[in-house]
Amino acid sequence: MHQISKEAIKNYILSLKNPQGGFFLQKQYNQSTLMSSAFSILSLELVNSLNHIDIKTEASQFLKNQDKESGLIIDPKLNFPLNNIEDLEKNYIHYQTTAFSISALDALGHTPKHKFIFLDVFRAKQRIIQFFDKINWNNPWHESNKIMFLLQFFSYEYLRVKNNQSLKFIHIILDQLDKMQDPETGLWGTQFNASSFVAMAATYHFLIFYKYFNRSINFSDQIATSVLRLQMKDGLYHPFGGGGACEDLDAIDVLSKVVINVDNQIEQSLKHSYRALEKNYNSDGGFCWAKRPSFAFLYGIEYLSPTSKLFNYRKGNVLSQYRPGLSSNILSILLSVEINEKLVFYPKWHIFRAFEIISKKNFFELTRENNIPFKILNSIKQRIFNNDIRNTQLKNIHFQKFLKEQQVYEKYRKITHDLDLKNYPNLNYKFKTIDQEFWSVNNIVNLTSI
Repeated sequence: MHQISKEAIKNYILSLKNPQGGFFLQKQYNQSTLMSSAFSILSLELVNSLNHIDIKTEASQFLKNQDKESGLIIDPKLNFPLNNIEDLEKNYIHYQTTAFSISALDALGHTPKHKFIFLDVFRAKQRIIQFFDKINWNNPWHESNKIMFLLQFFSYEYLRVKNNQSLKFIHIILDQLDKMQDPETGLWGTQFNASSFVAMAATYHFLIFYKYFNRSINFSDQIATSVLRLQMKDGLYHPFGGGGACEDLDAIDVLSKVVINVDNQIEQSLKHSYRALEKNYNSDGGFCWAKRPSFAFLYGIEYLSPTSKLFNYRKGNVLSQYRPGLSSNILSILLSVEINEKLVFYPKWHIFRAFEIISKKNFFELTRENNIPFKILNSIKQRIFNNDIRNTQLKNIHFQKFLKEQQVYEKYRKITHDLDLKNYPNLNYKFKTIDQEFWSVNNIVNLTSI
């Protein structure tokens, strides 16, 4: 295990510097974005090393890309049109880019040139209420980002622009969040059948502002209990083991904000997480996203357990009354796709998404049987340990049908036709061998499903 060093971290971040400006997200990438640059700048600030970069030059990449008409900071390398700026969902990527960009600018001691015109549509209590009425609490992880963006922008206006009116809107948003918190779990979204796992991530996005603006955090004990139940046996918080940068940060930060008196359970939990995170520190000074075990799905078999802490069991919830089971014929469809660590790495093509696409059924809605028979579980294990990926995945009749119906190869050719593949080496697959390459097919499926 390597000793964590601020100097090594600094040197690693500086190694990501793009000679043409900005920072790469990873060394193997040959293109930087505003967000990847923002991540590096904020990391350098964290280890007190901003003196090693040209502050003015790094700030200019954000300042010159702020849209005067809207106030949004738009990455020119992202080919997403800007329209209906009041529609946060349609302009999600631009709001996200702006959020990270103003954080980076703040770290560099600079401020945006233009006002946040895009915020004007939200500068009224009724408009904020209308915005909340459209929130899909079944998907709190995604939706909470949009709420966090608004809180961040209003916070920036209040703290840096000295717009006292913005503080009023911050508290209006937090008032609305108070109303939407689940008193049983302490999280947001679990009362709407969202899992505790995704609801925990949403909670992280909110508590930052509760703490900063000295708002009381309701149901703190319930929040702590919900988060602790999500901790996996390795000490981290990804269900397939090895942690996950987002999940681990979210869970640990939430615990730090709601726990006042650290008891032995909390202390041991945090120490366990720390030791696990140390293992994800690399010799080059960077941290990996995750280190999955050899058979990640086996590690995350808890997803199939009806008593899983990853599920949300509330009184009156259908899942609290019935065990989520699968009939043999339905599960056999699922098992026709190889489920191993290569698949579960991808959020757009993991087990549940694969199941939904192929079987046309939502896994979590299946509540017909009281258990999963031993022979079925044994079949799962056999599939997992089967190394013949091509036979179980690429030549699978259901998978091939999906590729054909969704015109995946055609979509891929269209996408790559307009790209200079020199800048995207990972997309440059040779179609003469594509039916034999597991990674290529799965990457293309992910790409064309965005």
